[in-house]
Amino acid sequence: MRPTRLPSMEQLRALDAALRAGSFGQAGAALGLTHGAISRHVAALEAMLGAPLFRRGPKGAEPTALARRYHGEVAPLLAGIEDATRRAATRRRRAQDAGGEVRIGVVPTFAARWLLPRLPEFNAAHPAIRVDVVATTELQDPRRHGLDFLVRHGLPPWPGLEAELLLPETLRPVRSPDFKLRGTPSIKAIAQRIPLIFDVNRDHWAAWLAAAGWRGAPPDNGPVFSDFGLTLEAAAAGLGLALARGDLADREIASGRLVYAHPFAAPGPRAHHLARPAGPLRRPAQVLWDWMRARAAG
Repeated sequence: MRPTRLPSMEQLRALDAALRAGSFGQAGAALGLTHGAISRHVAALEAMLGAPLFRRGPKGAEPTALARRYHGEVAPLLAGIEDATRRAATRRRRAQDAGGEVRIGVVPTFAARWLLPRLPEFNAAHPAIRVDVVATTELQDPRRHGLDFLVRHGLPPWPGLEAELLLPETLRPVRSPDFKLRGTPSIKAIAQRIPLIFDVNRDHWAAWLAAAGWRGAPPDNGPVFSDFGLTLEAAAAGLGLALARGDLADREIASGRLVYAHPFAAPGPRAHHLARPAGPLRRPAQVLWDWMRARAAG
């Protein structure tokens, strides 16, 4: 017959300790209880099961076959509960340790086009961490500005900073769907005839054309915009071809405001890097650093 109620943890731990220690007295010492308390817990179990678990005698209490069989089934469950409780407590402590504020300095284009669309995902996974994003191109000494780390676009090394590649740069021409081309343009046509749009890093077009096999002089005419996002807007407005960089034109491509003008993609001369002062980060900052690396990888 099934018991009408379940035994308490105290009763099960008393049984476990009694069988492991070999006596009620030693079991009590192991659990910080008296001999009488162990005896009462065991008696309550016996009443629930309707059968004795120990034979009492002048030499102590001898476990019955039922006690050994019951203990063999209960002991792994007790160990599992203890392990699960320990793991839950560890996770909670880690979550508490990871809480706090993180301040990072990020180039504005990367902040708007890569980080901010993905930040809700991080907030959901790490609600105890508050991320403050400082969009700036003045990315020299993070500590001077109270920042934990930076996202820099360029080529390391940078003095006083440890850098780690975050997002490689892949260049590919894009255009407005309304910018008319007769099929896929040749590399020569792109280099010499089709209007091109430049950002302040004018060498992007030179790098792409060289990788595509162009051996002539790099183009040097066309409008120049101080921000990469503006070059994409200019392309969407039909002013010419711009170079998309990695994942930073995803929104325009997905919406159809821009389309790829040529299938060839080339590695860019720069990339986005995580950069920090030498030494370990605070734990919440390290959590964000690791998450950004994992998110960029995949």
